Amino acid sequence: MNPNHVLLITAAGYIVGSKLANDEKKQSILLGDVHINNTAQRLIDHFESLEIAKEHIIGYKSLSNDDSRNLIARWQSDYFTTS
Repeated sequence: MNPNHVLLITAAGYIVGSKLANDEKKQSILLGDVHINNTAQRLIDHFESLEIAKEHIIGYKSLSNDDSRNLIARWQSDYFTTS
């Protein structure tokens, strides 16, 4: 099964994860393998799963597996440089 990767934009930062459940009746989205890029604190958090209220989502974009890996790698190289 190919997970459905998404980029979500929220007030807390940019969130990349695999969509596990998206029930139209629920007011939240359940994501797995979640990375949150909080640019205000220059911090990247990783969670196994996270439930996000739809009302907190400002914008979103579907990502391929490669796109999500490349985006996370860019975040990590920006914050955790070895120089």
